[in-house]
Amino acid sequence: MSGNCTVIFASLLASLGAFLFGLDIGYIAPILECWSFKRDVAQLPDWEDPSSKIPSGTAGFVVGVFSIGCISVSFPLVSSYFLDTWGRKDSIQLGSLVFLLGCWVQARANSLFAICLGRLISGCAVGLLSTVVSLYQSELAPSHLRGNLTSLYQFMITLGILVAAAADIPLVGREDGWRYAIFLQVAPALVLLLGMFLLPRSPRWLVQRGRTEEALAVLQRLRDEAKAQEEFKEILASWQSSSGEGSWQDMSQRTRQLLAVGVALQLLQQLVGMNAFMYFGPRIFRILQLDENRLQALNNGVNCISTLPALFLADRCGRRSLLIWGASGMILACCTMGVLGITGPPGKEMGVKAQVWVYCAEIFPLQHRSKCVGLTTMSNWLGNFLIAQVSPVLLESLGFGSFFVFGFFSLAALLLACWLPETKGIALEDIQSLFDQKFGEPQAHKPAPAAHVLGNKTSGLI
Repeated sequence: MSGNCTVIFASLLASLGAFLFGLDIGYIAPILECWSFKRDVAQLPDWEDPSSKIPSGTAGFVVGVFSIGCISVSFPLVSSYFLDTWGRKDSIQLGSLVFLLGCWVQARANSLFAICLGRLISGCAVGLLSTVVSLYQSELAPSHLRGNLTSLYQFMITLGILVAAAADIPLVGREDGWRYAIFLQVAPALVLLLGMFLLPRSPRWLVQRGRTEEALAVLQRLRDEAKAQEEFKEILASWQSSSGEGSWQDMSQRTRQLLAVGVALQLLQQLVGMNAFMYFGPRIFRILQLDENRLQALNNGVNCISTLPALFLADRCGRRSLLIWGASGMILACCTMGVLGITGPPGKEMGVKAQVWVYCAEIFPLQHRSKCVGLTTMSNWLGNFLIAQVSPVLLESLGFGSFFVFGFFSLAALLLACWLPETKGIALEDIQSLFDQKFGEPQAHKPAPAAHVLGNKTSGLI
């Protein structure tokens, strides 16, 4: 019980990295419509006119430059360096420190260049955090809690979006209120930075670095003695049986196939169109002559509440079932909005986003995990950037017909979800074998020269 409490606390604290991600998503949409932001940053000559708006291309770039930062740092050559060399824990602390710098630059911005620079810096921070947080959670959690605890990542994103939107309501109408909305993000970033000093390192990363005694000590802190010893032996055996140094050239055909699955899941998570509402909801609500900021907060609230079931069902119903139900709900919501042009909140997708992060954090072998998670996360941010750039243009040209496009990708997500195997309750070291029925038996992978392998794998193990 004490070990489970430690794991739960660690997962909750680490998920503040996802909360920062959500805060940055949630605050930007109302601020783009804020009169003082239009005056001070966009410098619109007609900023006093409530109907004035920042040009779609400019607004899309202000939103999308955040994703550029995320793409840059989640790029595998960058993210795997931090995850493998610095470790999961130190990478989270570095991400929170860089995020604080991004907040400071954004809150003091007086031009579009400055706000874009601040959002680029914050994007770099979130790019690292989005790669490492769910990975850290999955590597600490026991198999029977892994789905629930890793689902915290997506829940905290939606909670951050909701908190930011709720904070924007009383602030954006005030002089410099948008600056205060940005400064609010400093508090959770500081808690994350300092709180991580209390948490253990990933036992799997410690084994990867040859620090096996420390790895066993961490497991003994998180599990009872018998389970700690059993899991330690499984991790050690899995690591010693892998070949090469984890380079792209060493990657087996099976791992490449899993990588393709992860990239497809992350791209589709974005292309179903949910973030079109997160980023540009106020513009949609204004078209319908509704109170855009309050409706945006309501939409974000529905999105947050709809994520809650995944916390309790991920290890009961399984990842695959939630992905299927979530994708089906997105198809229904997109088609409804496309046909009727109504704003029934499309956030009732309790399975799609949460389970994608869970799935991508658990399907890869330890040897290649940091690179593969980095590439799948980068794919997510590429999709995010595409949505940020294309959504305002689609909405202007197609109106609510844009949601038929999103509905097509929701259908693709449903078909992929139906194909996936279920991973609930399976040890991380055993998950790759589940795909044998889908892809066939893996082809034998030619190992690296024996001396090279022994030098790499046995260092620190004896």
